[in-house]
Amino acid sequence: MKTLENKRKISIKELWEKVDFGKPTTWGVIGSNVAVIFFAIVDRLSASEVMWIYWIQSVIIGLFNFFRILLLKNFSTTGFKQNGKEVLPTKAAKISTAVFFLFHYGFFHLIYAVFLGTFPLLLDESKNSPGNFYLLFTAIIFLINYGIEFYKEQTTISDEVPNLGTVMFMPYFRIIPMHLTIILGGFIAAAGSFLKTDTSLLVIILLMSIKTFIDLITHSVNVFTGLSTVQDK
Repeated sequence: MKTLENKRKISIKELWEKVDFGKPTTWGVIGSNVAVIFFAIVDRLSASEVMWIYWIQSVIIGLFNFFRILLLKNFSTTGFKQNGKEVLPTKAAKISTAVFFLFHYGFFHLIYAVFLGTFPLLLDESKNSPGNFYLLFTAIIFLINYGIEFYKEQTTISDEVPNLGTVMFMPYFRIIPMHLTIILGGFIAAAGSFLKTDTSLLVIILLMSIKTFIDLITHSVNVFTGLSTVQDK
């Protein structure tokens, strides 16, 4: 089996260079995000509704990652430390890491849920929109698709041994677009309020642009085995 040893820091530039625009799946990622902007315009979805869709997808990913960690059989812990000490590849370490991830990742999303609750007031959005339908519909579709991918992942035999730390931290990339959009969206909303302009669509474009960038980067690496595909130099 191939273990992921000799870990090194990977730059965003290096990850971006790994994005293969010749792959149909890469354009599928881009297309799906552009489609969200399109339907947001056509069906008048608000920025907060689009962010809630993204939020529930992140929660689903987090829950699957919790079980992904628990179901790890052979794994390495190279470079993974807790309280300054190297973590040993034991069952206890796996369980404690899964529980820590569940509460830590969950706490982040609880805080973001509070912020998202204030977004309609911040952006002065209309309540007359089909957002609840889209939230439920996209959540079900995403849950089914991710569940299928998770099943394939768990039933596929690989000669690579995933790194426990990398598997735990991969979903945190999802937090970046949400965090930046909440911060920058606040400034955009304030400017829109001052200029008496609807800035909801601009916030949606901001979110989806950042999300597309992060999606392409995370799509370019092996989600299960971490950064193995960029550690060949």
